[in-house]
Amino acid sequence: MAATVQLSAIDIKKLWYAEPSAITADLTGSALSTILESAKQITNVHQDTWTIDEAEPTQDSYRNQLSGNIYRFGAKSMGDVTFNFTIGRYDYPTKKDLLGGDVINTDKGWKRARGAVDIKKCLIALTEDDQYCVLPYANIVAREASTDGAVGLAVVGTAMEPDNEAVMPEYWFDASEVVGE
Repeated sequence: MAATVQLSAIDIKKLWYAEPSAITADLTGSALSTILESAKQITNVHQDTWTIDEAEPTQDSYRNQLSGNIYRFGAKSMGDVTFNFTIGRYDYPTKKDLLGGDVINTDKGWKRARGAVDIKKCLIALTEDDQYCVLPYANIVAREASTDGAVGLAVVGTAMEPDNEAVMPEYWFDASEVVGE
């Protein structure tokens, strides 16, 4: 019997984003390989800002008033799964893609949109130990943030339930699975 792949998901090696429409069916390693061909790679993640986090699930408990002991539980709500990072060096099109607004003169400037902007992206991370983590449909909240003397783009991508029921909210693949057909 072959040994199973062991992983630790150590740090970050590469990071991309794509449009959620790039995933139209249950994601496979081969399909991910194809998506990566056109995904936009983020080439600078400021030191020590990268994390994948999953908040603790919550569940209501109900106590027997007579004994003080828990006798049943209500519905469980899973915690949010997020990619968190700050881009230390970026171009105006990236700023537009993640913060909204418009690029000025092709790529010579940027202007902020009025009001709140709703941005959804597919986020793809490759860890140092060659594990891909994919959030096919993530709500993006970005902001300008002073980071060690520069203005970075602080980004939080929160996994959401995709509209397509065949697509799951999160996928993990060993890099050996992410190859073209």
